[in-house]
Amino acid sequence: MSGLKSRQRFDKRILVFHIGSLLILLLLTARLIDLQWLQHENLALQADQNRIDVVPILPTRGEVVDDEGRGVAVNRVLFQVQMIPERVDDPDKAIKALAIMLHWDDDTIKRLRRRVAHARADRPVLLDDKLPWATVAPLAARLHHFPGINVLAGTERLYPYGPITSHLMGYLSLAQPDDIDQGAMPNELVGRSGVERSFDAMLRGDLGFQREEVDAHGRRVAVLNRSEPHMGHVLKLSIDMDVQKAAWEALGNRTGAVVVMNVHTGALLALVSKPGFDTNHFITGLEEQEWGAWLHDPHKPLLNRAIQGAYPPASTFKLITALAGLRYHAPLATGTTECKGVLKLADRDLRCWKREGHGRINLHRAIVESCDIFFYELGDQLGMEHLTDEARLWGLGQRTGIDLAGETSGYLPGARPEAKRQQWYRGETMITAIGQGATDATPLQMARFAAALANGGLLLKPRLQVVQSRVDVDPANLVIVRQAMRDVVADPHGTAHYELYNLPWHVAGKTGTAQVISMAQDSQGRDEPVYDHHRDHAWFIGFAPYEDPQVAIAVFVEHGGHGGSAAAPVAAAVIRTLAAKEQEQKPAPPLQAKTPAEPHA
Repeated sequence: MSGLKSRQRFDKRILVFHIGSLLILLLLTARLIDLQWLQHENLALQADQNRIDVVPILPTRGEVVDDEGRGVAVNRVLFQVQMIPERVDDPDKAIKALAIMLHWDDDTIKRLRRRVAHARADRPVLLDDKLPWATVAPLAARLHHFPGINVLAGTERLYPYGPITSHLMGYLSLAQPDDIDQGAMPNELVGRSGVERSFDAMLRGDLGFQREEVDAHGRRVAVLNRSEPHMGHVLKLSIDMDVQKAAWEALGNRTGAVVVMNVHTGALLALVSKPGFDTNHFITGLEEQEWGAWLHDPHKPLLNRAIQGAYPPASTFKLITALAGLRYHAPLATGTTECKGVLKLADRDLRCWKREGHGRINLHRAIVESCDIFFYELGDQLGMEHLTDEARLWGLGQRTGIDLAGETSGYLPGARPEAKRQQWYRGETMITAIGQGATDATPLQMARFAAALANGGLLLKPRLQVVQSRVDVDPANLVIVRQAMRDVVADPHGTAHYELYNLPWHVAGKTGTAQVISMAQDSQGRDEPVYDHHRDHAWFIGFAPYEDPQVAIAVFVEHGGHGGSAAAPVAAAVIRTLAAKEQEQKPAPPLQAKTPAEPHA
């Protein structure tokens, strides 16, 4: 009986064993099916990823040229020396031999030895970079003596005009984590300001890739295939470097900005801010001391005054006041007043720049001779709301939309909701009417305003892809203002006559002198000494040729003094350059065949 029970227990165990074995076999079969069929593609991909390494190849950055094809941001060919340690019998000996040809000092040799010792043996190690051909030529001719050493050609960004185009072009720096998150490579240069930033995606180009087969240790076994990178696009700007250089040189050692714009398209011919900085230093390696010096320089070389500097527009704003007077039919816009050199306002004296006054004067003469008293009274008749509404119509108090980052909108009194007031003091309105007070504008805004005056009211967006809108203005009012602007130059009493009258093109414009510090209202003169940083800012805006306007210009000279003597000469230099270029482009007249002289009788 006991034997039967033992036999039954044994049979049960055998059954459990067979069932367990069958289940294990079924699980193994299911797993085999899962690996071989269901996950085949995924596992094959993982195996390839372990076996194949994809190495990105950076493209060459696209170049930037001016309207005549001259390089403004170009790439120059430089060379680098690399070592693949596993292919070099004795890396230390090779470094010593290279040091003689490439003129490395002892510190450099020690640093390179440490770099090679800590690098992967199968990967290229950079030994030297940014070398001209004259330096690497002796090594290139003897490379057969240096297995594992390579000389490779590369490119480096170069800005041929340096500070002249620094604010226009901007600068590059290595990609930061945020840039990498957006698709940039860790060792790629990314635009940080100016054109380099605004058109970064266009200039950067398309990455190339090299697929390499690697062993279990990650060492390259073979190059499977290579996809070449595509260079970034060549960007052609509307900037004319002849005009850009003329504006830069005309400013001399002074601080300021110049904007020159095509009045029909909005294309910028020049965008100058001075002082500038050498953008090449960002590529070759900017020292911390140099960066600190730029940051703390009182002249602020990193500030793009053309689009980021907002200043009182001074007497150039009188054109806005005149247009507002004509639009809203202010009595003085078509009448006259007596300028005695001073205007009483309660317990204050508002003075004209001309101490003895201008006498009986109308709108035309007030623009030509820049009479303050006339525009005090005209502004008083209009009120602050009409003044700021007119200024806003002509683009002040708002960004122009230029394709450069960091543009400021300037400021108009009451433009922001928190600054709106039910009533303004008469004195505030009066000084606003002559471009003083709280009103601020950028040189770019003033150039666009001048262009709109020249082209009949088209408010252009100053960028390469031109967009425009039209100001609702009576053409007759424009005629009145433009004729007065012409006489600012043509009339012997005009504030820009001396500097701009004898030019190849007839110019129309308006000067302005913006106070930096308030002068006592009862002050009888300006004979007291004035420190340089307290001197007035100088403005000139205008267009030319008067009969058929082609370009508008805005010149701002920081602490330059009077607009007629400081800003107008800069405009004259720019206009001479433009007129000379136009004359060069005109076709030569056809040669006339000479008629033989008749014989004398």
